[in-house]
Amino acid sequence: MRNTRIHRASAALATLALVGAGLTACSSEPADTKAVDATKAADPTNIIATTSVWADVASAVTDKEVPAIISGQSIDPHTYEASAADLAKIREAGTVVANGGHYDTNLYRVAEQDRVIHAIPLSSDEHAHGEHAHGEHGEHGEHDEHAHHDHDHGHDHDHAGHDHGHDFTEIPTDINDLEHIWLAPGKVKEVADAVAKRAGGDASEVDRRMDAITEKLNAMPHVHLAMTEPIAAPMIWGTQLHDLTPEKYLLTTLNESEPSAGEVAEFLELINSGILDFLVVNTQSTNNATQRLKEAAEKQNLPIVEINETPPEGMDFLDYFEQIVDNVQKIVDEAEPRTDAQLGNFAG
Repeated sequence: MRNTRIHRASAALATLALVGAGLTACSSEPADTKAVDATKAADPTNIIATTSVWADVASAVTDKEVPAIISGQSIDPHTYEASAADLAKIREAGTVVANGGHYDTNLYRVAEQDRVIHAIPLSSDEHAHGEHAHGEHGEHGEHDEHAHHDHDHGHDHDHAGHDHGHDFTEIPTDINDLEHIWLAPGKVKEVADAVAKRAGGDASEVDRRMDAITEKLNAMPHVHLAMTEPIAAPMIWGTQLHDLTPEKYLLTTLNESEPSAGEVAEFLELINSGILDFLVVNTQSTNNATQRLKEAAEKQNLPIVEINETPPEGMDFLDYFEQIVDNVQKIVDEAEPRTDAQLGNFAG
């Protein structure tokens, strides 16, 4: 069987200065206060997460509330500007649960790297000694037929303090290149297990729920989807769900640039062809192009699955992940699966 595209084609210094200034300003504190703070920071049970996704995973393991720097759906984590207070919290934590890659590097890079648990490799060699949650035999070696792309967004940001570092010239073939990795059940399990090992707790409930999600996804038939922003690629990795997002559009979004008029036109042609079973939309990462694609899908009565960077305010990530999969399941149950031979020029 063939692999399909992603599964297939197989400011900051100023902020750090502020933190340093803040630490200097506190240099007159009594020595015993500093000792208490140092002890707290060294305590692995003093956990913080970069996003509410990983905070919820850590909370499920430790049965304690874990704070997150980024939460809610009003902020796109890719463009989040860390404050001096944010960075101080990361520095002080005994355990930092992070996504890894370029996704949240502006947060985790200020931490002592042996305190960082991450789902995918950290974004530079200087971070090579953090605790990798992904195992030696984890999902990163899988190359599947019908999961296709992932990675970032159809907008072109150049914010100080952000290390996007993307320069994709071909579709990634390694799951560790997919930054929306919290939608890979196996990776969530690896992070949960790493939290339990470092900070204590029990990862068995997270493991059980991720296994149930994996079982559902693996049982879904060969249906066809596309994504305005490739957030769901880790979720469909290793399944029969077949992503047909046009490759040029995908590469543009992977490199966080604006899609060209031609790329959008190709995507619109795909939507209007009637061969898609649903469209994935990330409402936290939108632009004029993604809005046009969504409107075209609505005109075609094409089902839309909204998948965002973080759960809605007040909703736990594990519940949110299950809800997403249930929404996809409902659409798949009503779809009429087609073979690739029936796709004509749109076959991926």
